[in-house]
Amino acid sequence: MFWLRWIFFSLPLWLGFGGAWLFRTVAEFQLTGESDAIVHAIDGPIGYLSPLVPADGVEGEIADLLYEPLLRRDASGTLSPNLIRAWTSRTLITIRCDSEEAAGEAEARILAGEVPESGARPIAVDRSGSILMVAFEGHAPDLERAVLGALPPELLGDYLLVKVRADHSVDDLIRSWLAGSVEKAQVGLLEFIGDREAFLFVQGESDRVVNELRRFLASNPATSPRLDLVGRRCHTTVREMLLDLREDVTWHDGTPFTSRDVAFSHERLTRPDSPLPLAASFDFVELLEVLSPARLRILCREVPATMLESWEKLPILPSHHLGKIAETVAEADEADLWSSFLMAPVGLGPYRLDRRRKDGGVELVAHAAYPGGAPAEPRLRYRRYSSLESLLLALRTGTLDLIEPEERFTEWTRRHPGLTETLRDRPRFQHLVVWNLGRAPLDREPVRIALARGIDLSSILRDTNREYQLPVKSLFHPGSPLVAEPLLLPLYDPRGAERLLEKEGYRRDDESGVREDGKGRPLAFSLAVNADNPEHRRLAEALAEQWSGIGIEVEVEPLPWQELLTERLPHRDFDAVMVSWEIPLGRDRREAWHSAASGPGGGNLSGLRDAEVDKMLDQIRSEPDPVKVMSAIASFQRAIAARQPCLFLCDTGRILTLRAGALESRAPGAAAPSPLAIGKAGLAEVRPWWVKKKVMPP
Repeated sequence: MFWLRWIFFSLPLWLGFGGAWLFRTVAEFQLTGESDAIVHAIDGPIGYLSPLVPADGVEGEIADLLYEPLLRRDASGTLSPNLIRAWTSRTLITIRCDSEEAAGEAEARILAGEVPESGARPIAVDRSGSILMVAFEGHAPDLERAVLGALPPELLGDYLLVKVRADHSVDDLIRSWLAGSVEKAQVGLLEFIGDREAFLFVQGESDRVVNELRRFLASNPATSPRLDLVGRRCHTTVREMLLDLREDVTWHDGTPFTSRDVAFSHERLTRPDSPLPLAASFDFVELLEVLSPARLRILCREVPATMLESWEKLPILPSHHLGKIAETVAEADEADLWSSFLMAPVGLGPYRLDRRRKDGGVELVAHAAYPGGAPAEPRLRYRRYSSLESLLLALRTGTLDLIEPEERFTEWTRRHPGLTETLRDRPRFQHLVVWNLGRAPLDREPVRIALARGIDLSSILRDTNREYQLPVKSLFHPGSPLVAEPLLLPLYDPRGAERLLEKEGYRRDDESGVREDGKGRPLAFSLAVNADNPEHRRLAEALAEQWSGIGIEVEVEPLPWQELLTERLPHRDFDAVMVSWEIPLGRDRREAWHSAASGPGGGNLSGLRDAEVDKMLDQIRSEPDPVKVMSAIASFQRAIAARQPCLFLCDTGRILTLRAGALESRAPGAAAPSPLAIGKAGLAEVRPWWVKKKVMPP
């Protein structure tokens, strides 16, 4: 009778299990009737939705829908207005004339068109006493020389220009000196540029003034003051940019978007402790001022041709949500505030977060006030299915539109062709092994070339259900017009690799098979990888196996990503490390390869210091002539290929799996829907305009 008692006592348990199964099944059947959204099946919970850290897959797609850039790329790859409505560049030249009469004569010559003799014409002239200010549109090179060279020398004042710089509060510093100075009468004019730079125009004998100022600055080291004697000069030049924002844009919570949001984002994300390495991209900014809710003024130290690219890269954060980080929140609570924001973000993008689902998914709704026009599809649903069977049921009934496939689903679709189709996004990430050029033997170029020649990438790269891998063809975005000449990397040549290593003095040990130098030291290094990234680990193991074939011993070192990010990479504490970075749309590559970015915390992880490469990068950044830019890019890519500071593995792009014939594209202003396609800038360019295809009744 034991079996009867077992049935009796276990019956409530079985009824409970059966009820739960029935409830879940009924719920799944009910959800197959949902038709108010594009439904995307996900296989794991959606985590932080951050504009600061590039993400691939579903989380990257959602972040692109929530956040909005200041500028966008048009079909030709040119930056075009978005949140920034317009931008204006101006050059302001302030001339200290010999007298008020001399300033009047100089003004008359300028207004008569005699000054400058050719080139740019002034858009405004203003005179106050002996000081003349002339404004020009744009940032023409050598403009000051053209203006001053066309004025008679006797009209110009005779001053020694002294420049004082400080980390902050230079205004207070100089005014404090003037309050107690004995020689201050010789300071004819004073001009402040932002909070860190002051110009003093000194008349007559200047030695005593300069010496007194030096002593004062030395006695006030708190702001790290520096004094420079510029020379005999009667003018200063200020180059500025005016950014005018759209005034019809609101955040997802209805708060108006203003210039304060841009100023806050710039200030927060260019700090030394910023989660994004943007300081170098904005090193041309001397001062950023909010002039009105829709206008900002930027004083520029220099005027690189890539200034707009910097604004394109700047994520825009809501100052009304996050401004209290700097005001009221204790440092210990800052991480919690960021975490709560990234779990429930407020953005400017075409969709806003409506809620997080209990199954780990999210629901987005169209942002009616989106500046590009509200998307036609009102709701996007990212949800998890409890089983493969429920997912297949939704697919068959037409209520599931996109899928993140796993192996069983892929196998099922092979047996049932025609129910799904795939779409390939443009490659967005580049995977590479970064060599630490400060450590032997990776500091030797022939060794790095041998390491590249010893790898057969065709046997390593693979496509998965969600991602495809392609050999690296360029250091620039695949959809960019900057991609003209391919990046010619070393070809697979294991015999050639061995000859290079032999020539460098590395001989194989007959017993161990590992190469050693003349002192018996093995040719070996460690390769650090993100322990949580299975694809990085797979690639690293495959590389180590191939390198062992040419006598190189490699230890794959899996590390927690947080340790890599906060400890190893900033201090370049590695022999080699496998990383992935998002391929930028712009042309400025100084952050990754310039010597100036090779210090602690810089983006030049390899530590490459090469004057020739620096010169090319500076030209790419500053050159306005497109033909010369393309020539410099070609030379730069050849230099990187020859020096091999990294082993370039592959570019990766996302593979989207869709229910066949489920979706089409309906962009604002389009006369009719069009088939799905991927834009030159990738999925982010077209994803907001996807809608469910309406099925006409028979």
